[in-house]
Formats: sequence, structure tokens, C-alpha cells
Amino acid sequence: MGNVASETVLAWQKLYSAVTLLAAICSACAALKTCYDIRTGVLAPPRRTFAGWIVWLPRVWLHFQLSYLLGFPSILAIAVLYAHYIGFAAFVPP
Repeated sequence: MGNVASETVLAWQKLYSAVTLLAAICSACAALKTCYDIRTGVLAPPRRTFAGWIVWLPRVWLHFQLSYLLGFPSILAIAVLYAHYIGFAAFVPP
């Protein structure tokens, strides 16, 4: 009986570690996209005023967050497919 419970815990650990890795990859891609958009002028930094920088930084953060959220469906799809590969029954405790 204890072996089945440990298999369930192991399945959850594998799923959480896979989703963590996917989220890190998605975050890195969103950061790269944000940096690229800054370099190409899509998110051009202000030239002179301090107030311009105060307004610009939240815009950059929002741009990063939107880029990250656009990758979320991929994370969700891969996580569901991985759970299907492991077997959904492995996630149900005995």
C-alpha cells in the first residue's frame, strides 16, 4: 500500500518539476522578446525626463507579462500531454 502512495507522490513531483521547467523556459523567452522589442524600438525608452522613465518601466513589465501569458497555453498543453503520458490514474491517491 505504501508503494502505491509513493508512486502517486513521484508522479506529482515529476509533473510539478516539468511545469516548473516549462515556466522557466517561457519566462526566458518572454524576457528575450521584451529585450528584442526594446532594442528594435517597439518599446523605446524615454530620452530625457525622470517621469518618462517612471511611466515606461511599468509598460515594459506589462509587455513582459503579456508575452509570458501568451506562452501559457503551450505550458498547459504540454503539462496535460505529459500527465496523459504518465497516466492520469497515477495522480489519484489510493
